[in-house]
Amino acid sequence: MKRLYALTIALFLSLGILMAQNETDALRYTQLFPAGTARFMGMGGAFGAFGGDFSTLSINPAGIGVYRSSEFTITPAMNYSPTETMYLASRTEDQRSNFFLGNAGYVYSMLTGKDKGIVSVNFGVGYNRENDFNANMVISARNNSNSMMDYFAYMADGNALDDLSDYEEGLAWDAYLIDEKIGDPLNYETVLSDYGEESSSTYGQLQRREIRTEGGMGEYVFTLGTNFSNLLYLGATFGIHNIRYNQSMFHFESDTDGSIPQFKSFKFNEFLNVDGLGYSFKMGFLLKPVQMVRVGGAVHFPFNYRMRETYYTYIESSFDTPRSDGFTEYSFSSPTSRYDYRLSTPLKLVGNAGVQIFKMALLSADIEYIDYSSIRMHRGGDGYDFYDENASIREAYKSVLNYKAGVEFRVSSFSLRAGAAYYESPYKETEANKDAFVYSYSGGFGFRDNNFFVDLAYVYTDRQKLYFMYPYSNVEPSINSLNRH
Repeated sequence: MKRLYALTIALFLSLGILMAQNETDALRYTQLFPAGTARFMGMGGAFGAFGGDFSTLSINPAGIGVYRSSEFTITPAMNYSPTETMYLASRTEDQRSNFFLGNAGYVYSMLTGKDKGIVSVNFGVGYNRENDFNANMVISARNNSNSMMDYFAYMADGNALDDLSDYEEGLAWDAYLIDEKIGDPLNYETVLSDYGEESSSTYGQLQRREIRTEGGMGEYVFTLGTNFSNLLYLGATFGIHNIRYNQSMFHFESDTDGSIPQFKSFKFNEFLNVDGLGYSFKMGFLLKPVQMVRVGGAVHFPFNYRMRETYYTYIESSFDTPRSDGFTEYSFSSPTSRYDYRLSTPLKLVGNAGVQIFKMALLSADIEYIDYSSIRMHRGGDGYDFYDENASIREAYKSVLNYKAGVEFRVSSFSLRAGAAYYESPYKETEANKDAFVYSYSGGFGFRDNNFFVDLAYVYTDRQKLYFMYPYSNVEPSINSLNRH
């Protein structure tokens, strides 16, 4: 369960019933785990204080001012992502691997020939990976307490048939999985209620859910920076960000041992495709107060994504005996929904510090401040203002401090590296996922001569997150573990 590759990134796999844009979507596209060059990743992503590496153009743009010559870099990468879930005392494993481009860029350095004043003016253009969404997750267990059909009935309660959602409870009604209660047409019950009102004996079905996600986020950077007297470095980056996220969810429940009268199985599938485009501006500085010490900082200003989502669902049901219309199997699809909206990211502040011990070693540390409660969704395509969703964001999320540290040892033309990163949970203490931290550990090595360099890095990332199969369930959530190598 290991991988050797040029670089990797971490991610939180935010998965759930996607009835509409919500706080889960907002976090998915704003909590970043950037990739970059193998040198950058081998040091835990903590390289902002030293610059001279293309990845820093997305972290602290002042790093471009350190370049003293032009340079081209490209970093192919591979992810291996095993997942493990624990649901109702049943453990299930799955995995996913994928190749992607972590980094590609060119820096042009123009030296003035001076040692005082403006020493150089540098320009960089290229691409840095910000997130990777590729993963598979399977949850499977026998449920003796409830069904997703209960969720459909709950969502239908209080609504006339014509008002049921075409994407969830309306499809469940079409497929004979829920129906109005006799004498109470605005309240609903599941097909299981026909075989024992509120009785646990009506349950016992096997539940299985598979969630497949793919895509990623990246930044096309255009950076300009300068070197003042080899003491102060300034830089700014204009970024073009893209999002591609695809999620397919397959939920299946089956009476495998024939213990539930008449009911055989049902399947509910959900498909979400998201594309986003945004523009950003970042500014940073690096200062070398003494030869050994580097300090710096950067600000990433908030910006807006233009988001476009496509969403649809599909349902199937199967019964041992015919329903009222004489059939035993049913299948229905929802309409395809297309929706546009805007997503505003939070302000990010970055601090950098580093120590260079002659030409033998580098010690570097970065800290990031991000207030996830300031994420905002707005300007829905139909004029929707997302008031409730933004209130949920403020209630669920908090500000965080993320920490990264790395070390590099040099022996002649060879370098050895190690690093670690800690991403604080963005959830408040009142939330179920308040302990959803992310830890990352890395190592690598490299070789460099005057005109050529090659680096290799390995990164291991670990996180756990609670996952609720569907709202209003009376069973414990699944505990999902995602590792990335």
